Amino acid sequence: MGLDTFNKRSRPFILRKLTEEQFDLLVIGGGITGASVFRDAALRGMKVALVEAKDFASATSGRSSKLIHGGLRYIKNLGLGLAWESCHERNLHIRLNKRLVRPLPFLVPLYRDRGERRWLMRLGMLVYEALSGFNNYRFHKFLNREETLSLAPALPAKGLTGGCLYYDAVINDSRWTMEVLKDGVANGGLAVNYAPVTQLLRNGEQIVGARIHDELSGSHCDIRSRVVVNATGIFADRIRQLDGRNAARPRRLSKGTHLVFAEEDVPLSTTIVFSSPIDGRSLFLAKHEECFLFGTSDHWEEASPDLPVPARADVDYLLTSLNRFMPEAQLDRSKVKFVYSGFRPLLSNGESADSSSATREDHIEVSPSGLVSVVGGKLTTARITAARVLDRVIKLTGRNPAWSECKTDKVSIGGTNEAVAESLAYWVRRCPKLTSYFRVLYQRYGLDANEICAEVTRIQSDPTAEPIRAEVQYVCRHEMVCTLEDLIDRRAGFLYWNAEKRLERLRHGANVIRAELDLSEAEFESQWLAYRDHLKRFHSLPE
Repeated sequence: MGLDTFNKRSRPFILRKLTEEQFDLLVIGGGITGASVFRDAALRGMKVALVEAKDFASATSGRSSKLIHGGLRYIKNLGLGLAWESCHERNLHIRLNKRLVRPLPFLVPLYRDRGERRWLMRLGMLVYEALSGFNNYRFHKFLNREETLSLAPALPAKGLTGGCLYYDAVINDSRWTMEVLKDGVANGGLAVNYAPVTQLLRNGEQIVGARIHDELSGSHCDIRSRVVVNATGIFADRIRQLDGRNAARPRRLSKGTHLVFAEEDVPLSTTIVFSSPIDGRSLFLAKHEECFLFGTSDHWEEASPDLPVPARADVDYLLTSLNRFMPEAQLDRSKVKFVYSGFRPLLSNGESADSSSATREDHIEVSPSGLVSVVGGKLTTARITAARVLDRVIKLTGRNPAWSECKTDKVSIGGTNEAVAESLAYWVRRCPKLTSYFRVLYQRYGLDANEICAEVTRIQSDPTAEPIRAEVQYVCRHEMVCTLEDLIDRRAGFLYWNAEKRLERLRHGANVIRAELDLSEAEFESQWLAYRDHLKRFHSLPE
Protein backbone atom coordinates (compact mmCIF):
# COMPACT_ATOMS: atom_id res chain seq x y z
CA MET A 1 0.00 0.00 0.00
CA GLY A 2 1.11 3.56 -0.60
CA LEU A 3 0.47 6.61 -2.75
CA ASP A 4 0.32 4.52 -5.94
CA THR A 5 -2.96 3.03 -4.69
CA PHE A 6 -4.24 6.22 -3.06
CA ASN A 7 -6.74 7.01 -5.81
CA LYS A 8 -10.35 6.59 -6.85
CA ARG A 9 -9.69 3.43 -8.87
CA SER A 10 -8.16 1.70 -5.84
CA ARG A 11 -11.11 2.32 -3.52
CA PRO A 12 -12.43 -1.28 -3.72
CA PHE A 13 -8.97 -2.55 -2.76
CA ILE A 14 -8.67 -0.02 0.10
CA LEU A 15 -12.14 -0.82 1.44
CA ARG A 16 -11.35 -4.53 1.36
CA LYS A 17 -8.14 -3.92 3.33
CA LEU A 18 -10.07 -1.80 5.83
CA THR A 19 -12.50 -4.69 6.34
CA GLU A 20 -9.93 -7.47 6.54
CA GLU A 21 -7.36 -5.95 8.87
CA GLN A 22 -7.38 -5.21 12.60
CA PHE A 23 -6.14 -1.69 13.39
CA ASP A 24 -4.51 -0.17 16.43
CA LEU A 25 -6.23 3.11 15.69
CA LEU A 26 -9.12 4.37 13.55
CA VAL A 27 -9.28 8.13 13.04
CA ILE A 28 -12.62 9.66 12.06
CA GLY A 29 -12.13 13.01 10.32
CA GLY A 30 -9.88 14.13 7.47
CA GLY A 31 -9.18 17.70 8.52
CA ILE A 32 -5.79 18.86 9.81
CA THR A 33 -6.31 17.40 13.30
CA GLY A 34 -7.31 13.97 12.04
CA ALA A 35 -4.59 14.00 9.38
CA SER A 36 -1.98 14.94 12.00
CA VAL A 37 -3.06 12.11 14.34
CA PHE A 38 -3.00 9.73 11.35
CA ARG A 39 0.50 10.74 10.25
CA ASP A 40 1.92 10.68 13.77
CA ALA A 41 0.52 7.20 14.37
CA ALA A 42 1.86 5.89 11.04
CA LEU A 43 5.34 7.27 11.73
CA ARG A 44 5.33 5.57 15.15
CA GLY A 45 4.60 2.23 13.48
CA MET A 46 0.98 1.91 14.54
CA LYS A 47 -1.52 0.19 12.27
CA VAL A 48 -3.78 3.15 11.53
CA ALA A 49 -6.73 3.99 9.28
CA LEU A 50 -8.56 7.25 8.61
CA VAL A 51 -12.06 7.83 7.20
CA GLU A 52 -13.61 11.13 6.12
CA ALA A 53 -17.30 11.77 5.45
CA LYS A 54 -16.72 14.16 2.53
CA ASP A 55 -13.39 15.19 1.02
CA PHE A 56 -10.22 15.75 3.00
CA ALA A 57 -9.93 19.36 4.25
CA SER A 58 -13.36 20.21 2.83
CA ALA A 59 -14.64 21.87 6.02
CA THR A 60 -12.71 24.04 8.53
CA SER A 61 -9.25 22.93 7.40
CA GLY A 62 -9.81 24.25 3.88
CA ARG A 63 -11.62 27.43 4.94
CA SER A 64 -9.28 28.91 7.53
CA SER A 65 -7.32 32.17 7.57
CA LYS A 66 -4.41 30.24 5.99
CA LEU A 67 -1.91 31.41 8.61
CA ILE A 68 0.66 29.56 10.68
CA HIS A 69 1.17 32.14 13.37
CA GLY A 70 2.22 32.62 16.95
CA GLY A 71 -0.99 34.37 17.91
CA LEU A 72 0.11 37.90 18.74
CA ARG A 73 -3.41 38.81 19.86
CA TYR A 74 -3.45 35.91 22.36
CA ILE A 75 -1.00 37.94 24.44
CA LYS A 76 -3.68 40.62 24.87
CA ASN A 77 -6.01 37.96 26.29
CA LEU A 78 -3.17 36.61 28.48
CA GLY A 79 -3.20 33.34 26.58
CA LEU A 80 0.55 33.04 27.05
CA GLY A 81 0.62 29.24 27.08
CA LEU A 82 -1.11 28.97 23.70
CA ALA A 83 1.03 31.78 22.27
CA TRP A 84 4.21 30.03 23.44
CA GLU A 85 3.11 26.74 21.91
CA SER A 86 2.01 28.44 18.67
CA CYS A 87 5.29 30.34 18.30
CA HIS A 88 7.37 27.22 18.78
CA GLU A 89 5.25 25.19 16.36
CA ARG A 90 5.44 27.94 13.74
CA ASN A 91 9.23 28.09 14.08
CA LEU A 92 9.45 24.29 13.90
CA HIS A 93 7.43 24.11 10.68
CA ILE A 94 9.37 26.94 9.05
CA ARG A 95 12.54 24.99 9.79
CA LEU A 96 11.21 21.57 8.73
CA ASN A 97 8.63 22.39 6.05
CA LYS A 98 9.51 25.73 4.54
CA ARG A 99 8.04 24.84 1.14
CA LEU A 100 4.59 24.65 2.73
CA VAL A 101 4.92 27.14 5.59
CA ARG A 102 6.24 30.38 4.09
CA PRO A 103 7.52 33.06 6.48
CA LEU A 104 6.43 36.56 5.53
CA PRO A 105 6.63 40.02 7.09
CA PHE A 106 3.50 41.38 8.76
CA LEU A 107 3.18 45.15 9.13
CA VAL A 108 1.24 46.83 11.94
CA PRO A 109 0.83 50.55 11.09
CA LEU A 110 1.04 52.84 14.12
CA TYR A 111 -1.00 56.04 14.41
CA ARG A 112 -0.81 58.94 16.79
CA ASP A 113 -4.49 59.06 17.64
CA ARG A 114 -5.79 55.52 17.19
CA GLY A 115 -4.90 51.84 17.16
CA GLU A 116 -2.03 50.34 19.09
CA ARG A 117 0.22 52.63 21.12
CA ARG A 118 3.90 52.40 20.17
CA TRP A 119 5.07 51.67 23.72
CA LEU A 120 2.47 48.92 24.09
CA MET A 121 3.49 47.45 20.73
CA ARG A 122 7.14 47.42 21.83
CA LEU A 123 6.24 45.61 25.02
CA GLY A 124 4.00 43.16 23.15
CA MET A 125 6.69 42.37 20.58
CA LEU A 126 9.30 41.74 23.27
CA VAL A 127 6.92 39.28 24.93
CA TYR A 128 6.20 37.71 21.51
CA GLU A 129 9.91 37.28 20.79
CA ALA A 130 10.50 35.88 24.29
CA LEU A 131 7.70 33.34 23.86
CA SER A 132 9.42 32.28 20.62
CA GLY A 133 12.65 31.71 22.52
CA PHE A 134 14.10 34.67 20.55
CA ASN A 135 14.26 32.22 17.67
CA ASN A 136 11.86 33.77 15.15
CA TYR A 137 12.57 33.65 11.43
CA ARG A 138 13.67 37.29 11.74
CA PHE A 139 13.61 39.71 14.65
CA HIS A 140 10.92 42.37 14.59
CA LYS A 141 11.79 45.99 13.85
CA PHE A 142 10.09 49.35 14.09
CA LEU A 143 9.88 51.51 10.96
CA ASN A 144 9.62 55.24 10.57
CA ARG A 145 6.81 56.93 8.68
CA GLU A 146 8.55 56.92 5.29
CA GLU A 147 9.58 53.27 5.51
CA THR A 148 6.04 52.29 6.44
CA LEU A 149 4.50 54.17 3.50
CA SER A 150 7.01 52.64 1.08
CA LEU A 151 5.71 49.18 2.01
CA ALA A 152 2.06 50.19 2.18
CA PRO A 153 1.37 53.25 -0.01
CA ALA A 154 -2.40 52.96 0.46
CA LEU A 155 -2.22 53.57 4.22
CA PRO A 156 -3.76 56.85 5.38
CA ALA A 157 -0.86 59.24 5.94
CA LYS A 158 -2.64 61.47 8.47
CA GLY A 159 -1.45 60.67 11.97
CA LEU A 160 0.83 57.84 10.80
CA THR A 161 3.97 57.69 12.95
CA GLY A 162 5.50 54.49 11.62
CA GLY A 163 4.97 50.78 11.85
CA CYS A 164 6.11 47.52 13.38
CA LEU A 165 7.32 44.74 11.09
CA TYR A 166 7.35 41.20 12.47
CA TYR A 167 7.31 37.71 10.96
CA ASP A 168 4.66 35.01 10.88
CA ALA A 169 3.84 32.57 8.07
CA VAL A 170 1.16 31.86 5.45
CA ILE A 171 0.05 28.52 4.11
CA ASN A 172 -2.30 26.78 1.70
CA ASP A 173 -4.40 25.06 4.37
CA SER A 174 -6.02 22.35 2.24
CA ARG A 175 -2.64 21.59 0.63
CA TRP A 176 -1.02 21.39 4.06
CA THR A 177 -3.70 18.95 5.25
CA MET A 178 -3.32 16.85 2.10
CA GLU A 179 0.46 16.65 2.43
CA VAL A 180 0.22 15.61 6.09
CA LEU A 181 -2.32 12.93 5.16
CA LYS A 182 -0.26 11.67 2.21
CA ASP A 183 2.77 11.30 4.44
CA GLY A 184 0.68 9.05 6.69
CA VAL A 185 -0.35 6.98 3.66
CA ALA A 186 3.25 6.79 2.44
CA ASN A 187 4.22 5.44 5.86
CA GLY A 188 1.70 2.60 5.80
CA GLY A 189 -1.62 4.13 6.85
CA LEU A 190 -4.93 3.55 5.02
CA ALA A 191 -7.22 6.50 4.28
CA VAL A 192 -10.43 7.01 2.35
CA ASN A 193 -12.77 9.96 1.75
CA TYR A 194 -16.52 10.04 1.05
CA ALA A 195 -16.97 7.38 3.72
CA PRO A 196 -19.15 8.69 6.58
CA VAL A 197 -19.38 6.70 9.79
CA THR A 198 -22.93 5.40 10.29
CA GLN A 199 -22.40 3.29 13.42
CA LEU A 200 -19.84 2.69 16.15
CA LEU A 201 -19.13 -1.01 16.67
CA ARG A 202 -19.09 -2.40 20.20
CA ASN A 203 -17.88 -5.37 22.16
CA GLY A 204 -20.03 -5.12 25.26
CA GLU A 205 -19.76 -1.50 26.38
CA GLN A 206 -16.47 -0.82 24.62
CA ILE A 207 -16.15 0.69 21.13
CA VAL A 208 -14.08 -1.58 18.88
CA GLY A 209 -14.51 0.05 15.48
CA ALA A 210 -16.95 1.73 13.12
CA ARG A 211 -19.20 1.03 10.17
CA ILE A 212 -18.75 3.32 7.17
CA HIS A 213 -20.85 3.92 4.07
CA ASP A 214 -18.90 4.32 0.84
CA GLU A 215 -20.81 7.06 -0.97
CA LEU A 216 -19.30 6.18 -4.34
CA SER A 217 -20.25 2.50 -4.44
CA GLY A 218 -23.10 2.49 -1.93
CA SER A 219 -21.49 -0.35 0.02
CA HIS A 220 -20.90 -0.62 3.76
CA CYS A 221 -17.69 -1.60 5.50
CA ASP A 222 -16.94 -2.57 9.12
CA ILE A 223 -13.55 -1.47 10.40
CA ARG A 224 -12.16 -3.08 13.57
CA SER A 225 -9.82 -1.05 15.75
CA ARG A 226 -8.54 -1.11 19.32
CA VAL A 227 -9.22 2.63 19.68
CA VAL A 228 -11.38 5.09 17.74
CA VAL A 229 -10.50 8.79 17.66
CA ASN A 230 -13.21 11.34 16.90
CA ALA A 231 -11.36 14.20 15.17
CA THR A 232 -14.31 15.54 13.19
CA GLY A 233 -14.09 19.14 14.38
CA ILE A 234 -17.38 20.93 13.82
CA PHE A 235 -19.11 17.55 13.43
CA ALA A 236 -17.73 16.07 16.67
CA ASP A 237 -21.11 16.04 18.40
CA ARG A 238 -22.57 13.82 15.66
CA ILE A 239 -20.03 11.10 16.46
CA ARG A 240 -20.60 11.60 20.18
CA GLN A 241 -24.30 11.02 19.58
CA LEU A 242 -23.47 7.68 17.91
CA ASP A 243 -21.72 6.92 21.19
CA GLY A 244 -24.92 7.84 23.05
CA ARG A 245 -23.39 10.94 24.60
CA ASN A 246 -23.45 14.71 24.36
CA ALA A 247 -20.51 17.04 24.70
CA ALA A 248 -18.90 17.14 28.15
CA ARG A 249 -18.06 20.82 27.60
CA PRO A 250 -20.05 23.32 25.53
CA ARG A 251 -18.88 23.57 21.92
CA ARG A 252 -20.06 26.45 19.76
CA LEU A 253 -19.49 27.42 16.14
CA SER A 254 -17.61 30.59 15.35
CA LYS A 255 -18.05 31.77 11.77
CA GLY A 256 -15.33 33.53 9.82
CA THR A 257 -15.62 35.01 6.32
CA HIS A 258 -12.71 35.88 4.02
CA LEU A 259 -12.40 37.87 0.79
CA VAL A 260 -9.78 37.41 -1.94
CA PHE A 261 -8.42 40.31 -4.01
CA ALA A 262 -6.08 40.14 -7.00
CA GLU A 263 -2.55 41.23 -6.12
CA GLU A 264 -2.56 44.01 -8.71
CA ASP A 265 -5.68 45.56 -7.16
CA VAL A 266 -4.11 46.01 -3.72
CA PRO A 267 -1.64 48.91 -3.32
CA LEU A 268 0.51 47.09 -0.77
CA SER A 269 3.76 45.15 -1.00
CA THR A 270 3.37 43.33 2.31
CA THR A 271 0.76 41.92 4.67
CA ILE A 272 -0.84 44.43 7.01
CA VAL A 273 -2.61 43.90 10.34
CA PHE A 274 -5.00 46.54 11.66
CA SER A 275 -7.94 47.04 13.98
CA SER A 276 -11.42 47.42 12.50
CA PRO A 277 -12.65 51.01 12.86
CA ILE A 278 -16.08 49.51 13.54
CA ASP A 279 -15.40 47.39 16.63
CA GLY A 280 -11.62 47.18 17.13
CA ARG A 281 -11.37 43.54 16.01
CA SER A 282 -7.98 42.55 14.59
CA LEU A 283 -8.08 42.12 10.79
CA PHE A 284 -5.42 41.22 8.25
CA LEU A 285 -4.82 41.71 4.54
CA ALA A 286 -2.36 38.88 3.87
CA LYS A 287 -0.16 38.52 0.80
CA HIS A 288 -0.42 35.14 -0.91
CA GLU A 289 0.69 34.04 -4.37
CA GLU A 290 -0.84 36.53 -6.84
CA CYS A 291 -3.52 37.65 -4.38
CA PHE A 292 -4.31 39.18 -1.00
CA LEU A 293 -6.55 37.38 1.49
CA PHE A 294 -8.63 39.64 3.73
CA GLY A 295 -10.31 38.54 6.94
CA THR A 296 -11.81 37.72 9.11
CA SER A 297 -15.22 38.25 10.58
CA ASP A 298 -15.65 36.30 13.80
CA HIS A 299 -18.95 35.71 15.55
CA TRP A 300 -21.00 32.91 17.08
CA GLU A 301 -23.53 31.30 14.81
CA GLU A 302 -26.25 28.90 15.87
CA ALA A 303 -26.47 26.74 12.76
CA SER A 304 -25.98 23.30 11.34
CA PRO A 305 -22.24 22.55 11.11
CA ASP A 306 -22.49 22.02 7.35
CA LEU A 307 -20.78 24.47 5.02
CA PRO A 308 -21.67 28.08 5.89
CA VAL A 309 -22.85 30.49 3.22
CA PRO A 310 -21.17 33.93 3.21
CA ALA A 311 -23.70 36.40 4.61
CA ARG A 312 -24.17 39.94 3.35
CA ALA A 313 -23.63 41.28 6.88
CA ASP A 314 -20.21 39.58 7.08
CA VAL A 315 -19.09 40.87 3.68
CA ASP A 316 -20.36 44.38 4.45
CA TYR A 317 -18.54 44.35 7.80
CA LEU A 318 -15.24 43.42 6.14
CA LEU A 319 -15.51 45.90 3.26
CA THR A 320 -16.71 48.73 5.49
CA SER A 321 -13.87 48.08 7.94
CA LEU A 322 -11.32 48.07 5.14
CA ASN A 323 -12.60 51.21 3.44
CA ARG A 324 -12.90 53.19 6.65
CA PHE A 325 -9.35 52.26 7.58
CA MET A 326 -7.77 52.53 4.11
CA PRO A 327 -10.16 54.43 1.81
CA GLU A 328 -7.56 55.26 -0.83
CA ALA A 329 -7.19 51.56 -1.69
CA GLN A 330 -10.74 51.63 -3.16
CA LEU A 331 -11.31 47.92 -2.53
CA ASP A 332 -15.02 47.38 -3.03
CA ARG A 333 -17.30 44.51 -4.04
CA SER A 334 -16.26 44.79 -7.69
CA LYS A 335 -12.67 43.92 -6.76
CA VAL A 336 -13.53 40.73 -4.83
CA LYS A 337 -12.40 37.67 -6.80
CA PHE A 338 -13.48 34.97 -4.38
CA VAL A 339 -15.22 34.65 -1.02
CA TYR A 340 -15.54 31.83 1.49
CA SER A 341 -16.78 31.22 5.00
CA GLY A 342 -15.82 28.59 7.53
CA PHE A 343 -16.78 27.42 10.99
CA ARG A 344 -14.39 26.98 13.90
CA PRO A 345 -15.42 24.59 16.69
CA LEU A 346 -14.56 26.49 19.88
CA LEU A 347 -15.07 25.83 23.55
CA SER A 348 -17.25 28.59 25.00
CA ASN A 349 -17.09 29.73 28.60
CA GLY A 350 -20.44 31.47 28.40
CA GLU A 351 -23.23 32.55 26.09
CA SER A 352 -22.16 36.21 26.13
CA ALA A 353 -18.44 35.70 25.59
CA ASP A 354 -17.12 37.20 22.36
CA SER A 355 -16.11 34.47 19.91
CA SER A 356 -12.80 36.19 19.12
CA SER A 357 -11.81 35.89 22.79
CA ALA A 358 -12.79 32.21 23.11
CA THR A 359 -9.84 29.88 23.62
CA ARG A 360 -8.22 28.18 20.62
CA GLU A 361 -6.76 25.49 22.87
CA ASP A 362 -7.61 21.86 22.19
CA HIS A 363 -9.67 19.70 24.52
CA ILE A 364 -9.38 15.90 24.61
CA GLU A 365 -11.89 13.67 26.36
CA VAL A 366 -12.32 9.89 26.66
CA SER A 367 -15.84 8.53 27.02
CA PRO A 368 -16.68 5.49 29.22
CA SER A 369 -16.87 3.43 26.00
CA GLY A 370 -13.29 4.39 25.10
CA LEU A 371 -14.10 6.89 22.31
CA VAL A 372 -11.38 9.55 22.22
CA SER A 373 -12.72 12.94 21.10
CA VAL A 374 -10.63 16.02 20.37
CA VAL A 375 -12.24 19.44 19.93
CA GLY A 376 -10.79 22.89 19.31
CA GLY A 377 -7.17 23.50 18.49
CA LYS A 378 -5.58 25.41 15.63
CA LEU A 379 -4.01 24.79 12.25
CA THR A 380 -0.71 25.99 13.77
CA THR A 381 -0.73 23.57 16.70
CA ALA A 382 -2.31 20.50 15.08
CA ARG A 383 0.94 18.52 15.23
CA ILE A 384 1.27 18.87 18.99
CA THR A 385 -2.46 18.28 19.48
CA ALA A 386 -1.99 14.97 17.64
CA ALA A 387 0.87 14.01 19.97
CA ARG A 388 -1.38 14.67 22.97
CA VAL A 389 -4.17 12.57 21.44
CA LEU A 390 -1.78 9.66 20.92
CA ASP A 391 -0.58 9.96 24.51
CA ARG A 392 -4.19 9.33 25.56
CA VAL A 393 -4.54 6.46 23.07
CA ILE A 394 -1.42 4.77 24.45
CA LYS A 395 -2.76 5.13 27.99
CA LEU A 396 -5.85 3.21 26.86
CA THR A 397 -4.06 0.44 24.98
CA GLY A 398 -0.70 0.21 26.65
CA ARG A 399 2.51 0.85 24.77
CA ASN A 400 3.52 -1.68 22.13
CA PRO A 401 7.32 -2.09 22.25
CA ALA A 402 7.36 -1.94 18.45
CA TRP A 403 5.99 1.60 18.46
CA SER A 404 8.49 4.44 18.40
CA GLU A 405 8.25 7.79 20.12
CA CYS A 406 6.77 10.79 18.29
CA LYS A 407 8.84 11.71 15.21
CA THR A 408 6.80 14.53 13.71
CA ASP A 409 9.09 17.19 15.21
CA LYS A 410 12.03 15.70 13.29
CA VAL A 411 10.69 14.39 9.96
CA SER A 412 9.95 16.82 7.11
CA ILE A 413 6.81 16.33 5.04
CA GLY A 414 7.61 15.44 1.43
CA GLY A 415 11.37 15.87 1.73
CA THR A 416 13.79 18.13 3.55
CA ASN A 417 14.15 21.77 2.52
CA GLU A 418 17.59 20.98 1.10
CA ALA A 419 16.45 17.98 -0.93
CA VAL A 420 13.46 19.91 -2.32
CA ALA A 421 15.72 22.82 -3.33
CA GLU A 422 18.20 20.51 -5.06
CA SER A 423 15.49 18.66 -6.99
CA LEU A 424 13.85 21.92 -8.06
CA ALA A 425 17.19 23.28 -9.26
CA TYR A 426 17.71 20.18 -11.41
CA TRP A 427 14.47 20.70 -13.34
CA VAL A 428 14.96 24.46 -13.62
CA ARG A 429 18.27 23.77 -15.36
CA ARG A 430 16.52 21.30 -17.67
CA CYS A 431 13.68 23.67 -18.62
CA PRO A 432 14.32 27.29 -17.49
CA LYS A 433 11.18 28.70 -19.13
CA LEU A 434 9.01 26.77 -16.66
CA THR A 435 10.88 27.95 -13.55
CA SER A 436 7.84 29.62 -11.97
CA TYR A 437 5.59 26.62 -12.53
CA PHE A 438 8.23 24.17 -11.25
CA ARG A 439 8.57 26.28 -8.10
CA VAL A 440 4.81 26.04 -7.52
CA LEU A 441 4.94 22.27 -8.02
CA TYR A 442 7.71 21.80 -5.46
CA GLN A 443 5.94 24.03 -2.95
CA ARG A 444 2.83 21.90 -3.32
CA TYR A 445 4.17 18.36 -3.65
CA GLY A 446 7.72 18.35 -2.32
CA LEU A 447 9.88 15.62 -3.82
CA ASP A 448 6.79 14.08 -5.42
CA ALA A 449 6.96 17.01 -7.86
CA ASN A 450 9.89 15.20 -9.50
CA GLU A 451 7.39 12.84 -11.15
CA ILE A 452 5.32 15.75 -12.48
CA CYS A 453 8.33 17.70 -13.74
CA ALA A 454 9.63 14.62 -15.57
CA GLU A 455 6.30 14.25 -17.35
CA VAL A 456 6.11 17.98 -18.09
CA THR A 457 9.57 17.90 -19.63
CA ARG A 458 8.71 14.81 -21.66
CA ILE A 459 5.59 16.34 -23.22
CA GLN A 460 7.31 19.63 -24.09
CA SER A 461 7.91 18.25 -27.58
CA ASP A 462 4.13 18.13 -28.12
CA PRO A 463 2.99 21.67 -29.05
CA THR A 464 -0.63 20.85 -28.14
CA ALA A 465 0.19 19.57 -24.64
CA GLU A 466 -0.01 21.79 -21.56
CA PRO A 467 2.18 21.36 -18.46
CA ILE A 468 -0.92 21.36 -16.24
CA ARG A 469 -1.92 17.97 -17.72
CA ALA A 470 0.91 16.23 -15.87
CA GLU A 471 -0.17 17.79 -12.58
CA VAL A 472 -3.78 16.69 -13.06
CA GLN A 473 -2.61 13.16 -13.79
CA TYR A 474 -0.45 13.12 -10.67
CA VAL A 475 -3.12 14.29 -8.20
CA CYS A 476 -5.77 11.98 -9.67
CA ARG A 477 -3.43 9.00 -9.36
CA HIS A 478 -1.93 9.74 -5.93
CA GLU A 479 -4.31 12.00 -3.96
CA MET A 480 -7.73 10.31 -3.94
CA VAL A 481 -9.48 12.87 -6.15
CA CYS A 482 -13.12 11.80 -6.56
CA THR A 483 -14.90 14.92 -7.84
CA LEU A 484 -14.21 18.04 -9.89
CA GLU A 485 -14.56 20.11 -6.73
CA ASP A 486 -11.83 18.04 -5.04
CA LEU A 487 -9.52 18.67 -7.97
CA ILE A 488 -9.89 22.45 -8.30
CA ASP A 489 -10.65 23.57 -4.75
CA ARG A 490 -8.29 21.35 -2.76
CA ARG A 491 -5.67 19.78 -5.03
CA ALA A 492 -4.49 21.64 -8.13
CA GLY A 493 -6.23 25.03 -8.16
CA PHE A 494 -5.20 28.48 -6.98
CA LEU A 495 -6.78 30.70 -4.33
CA TYR A 496 -6.87 33.71 -6.66
CA TRP A 497 -8.95 31.94 -9.34
CA ASN A 498 -12.48 33.30 -9.46
CA ALA A 499 -15.48 31.05 -10.11
CA GLU A 500 -15.37 31.58 -13.88
CA LYS A 501 -11.67 30.67 -14.01
CA ARG A 502 -12.25 27.48 -12.00
CA LEU A 503 -15.04 26.34 -14.28
CA GLU A 504 -13.07 27.28 -17.38
CA ARG A 505 -10.05 25.24 -16.26
CA LEU A 506 -12.26 22.19 -15.81
CA ARG A 507 -13.70 22.61 -19.30
CA HIS A 508 -10.23 23.09 -20.72
CA GLY A 509 -8.90 19.92 -19.09
CA ALA A 510 -12.06 17.86 -19.54
CA ASN A 511 -10.51 15.11 -21.65
CA VAL A 512 -7.64 14.29 -19.29
CA ILE A 513 -9.85 14.68 -16.19
CA ARG A 514 -12.49 12.34 -17.59
CA ALA A 515 -9.86 9.76 -18.43
CA GLU A 516 -8.18 9.92 -15.02
CA LEU A 517 -11.43 9.84 -13.00
CA ASP A 518 -13.19 7.34 -15.28
CA LEU A 519 -16.07 9.74 -15.94
CA SER A 520 -18.41 9.47 -18.88
CA GLU A 521 -19.28 12.68 -20.71
CA ALA A 522 -22.64 12.77 -18.90
CA GLU A 523 -21.01 12.21 -15.49
CA PHE A 524 -18.48 14.97 -16.13
CA GLU A 525 -21.28 17.35 -17.15
CA SER A 526 -23.30 16.47 -14.06
CA GLN A 527 -20.32 17.13 -11.77
CA TRP A 528 -19.48 20.35 -13.62
CA LEU A 529 -23.02 21.67 -13.10
CA ALA A 530 -22.97 20.60 -9.44
CA TYR A 531 -19.67 22.42 -8.94
CA ARG A 532 -21.05 25.54 -10.66
CA ASP A 533 -23.98 25.51 -8.24
CA HIS A 534 -21.59 24.98 -5.33
CA LEU A 535 -19.53 28.01 -6.37
CA LYS A 536 -22.64 30.15 -6.74
CA ARG A 537 -23.95 29.21 -3.30
CA PHE A 538 -20.76 29.15 -1.20
CA HIS A 539 -18.27 31.38 -3.03
CA SER A 540 -20.27 34.24 -4.55
CA LEU A 541 -20.89 37.63 -2.99
CA PRO A 542 -24.36 37.70 -1.43
CA GLU A 543 -26.78 40.10 -3.07
